[in-house]
Amino acid sequence: MIPTLLLITAVVFAVLKAAPGNPFSVSRTSGEGSVKQMNPADYEALLKRYGLDRPWYVQYGKWLRSVALGSFGDSFSQRRPVSEVFFGKAFGAFADTGGIFKGCTLFLGRLFESPLGATLFLNVLSLAAMILIALPVGFRSAMKRDGWFDRLSGGVLYALYALPNFWVAVLLILLLGVQWKLLPFIGMHSDAYESMGLLGRLWDALLHAALPAACLAYGGLAFIARFSRGALLEVLHQDYIRTARAKGLSEGVVMRRHALRNVLIPLLTLAGLLVPTLVSGSVIIETIFAWPGLGQIYVKAIYARDYPVIMAESVLGAAVVLGSNLFTDVAYAMADPRVRLG
Repeated sequence: MIPTLLLITAVVFAVLKAAPGNPFSVSRTSGEGSVKQMNPADYEALLKRYGLDRPWYVQYGKWLRSVALGSFGDSFSQRRPVSEVFFGKAFGAFADTGGIFKGCTLFLGRLFESPLGATLFLNVLSLAAMILIALPVGFRSAMKRDGWFDRLSGGVLYALYALPNFWVAVLLILLLGVQWKLLPFIGMHSDAYESMGLLGRLWDALLHAALPAACLAYGGLAFIARFSRGALLEVLHQDYIRTARAKGLSEGVVMRRHALRNVLIPLLTLAGLLVPTLVSGSVIIETIFAWPGLGQIYVKAIYARDYPVIMAESVLGAAVVLGSNLFTDVAYAMADPRVRLG
């Protein structure tokens, strides 16, 4: 995992440096203080101050040393440490309180309100919706093959899988948000969020997350449902299933002890592949719904050529993908004793 992570960061860094422009050549203002009004000597001095005049591999080595020391640097556009951009004021919770328990509680609360916490909340909610809805639908379709539920769910799921999520996002905003006013569609909190209690804040965040989570989840939901249906149908035709039924075991015991455990193995592979899809999909969906997460920060950092933020998010995304692959390998051993013996 470590060599892969290093290779990913090197490629991303090289691509960033190959792209035209830098954090100081991108004009973010039109009035006084714009880079366009800076004289060449001051501009060159600014590049030299931050080491941007040196070859990309030298800058990459300097960035690696900074990461090894536990720092991703400071954001060029926001003028603060990248860790503060991601975590907000979460790490200051322990300094603001006198006890460990109070500090941990305050840390979790601030983390939930930080960009990293907002993205985690949205992705976990989307993944939970995928699994909790897709597996029952897929298993019921397999057990009632060619029935009305199987045909109806198949048509609906194939239609959902074919729809692009950014188009569905705009459609949901227009219908459920603007026209029918059923769900909020901007941001993560209401105006009265600060005056709410703990449960009220959680409910308010769930309402705001409903539309973006649905847009992130429905494509993977359709894929998991059809995949689980096919996997269960294949397992149900195996000889050991017929043997279990011939022994007089009930259908519920056959499903729990023999069928579902064998279906779990390919589903773990699929779940590991869906995590990168959620991470990449968050960039577009968070931007559309103005969700205050890392996806929206990533888009702004690209436009501003904010190298430290882009690299930190790239490392985080790569670590999540590699971690999901590692989790899948470990889950294999837990689900299949043959893997542990091998």
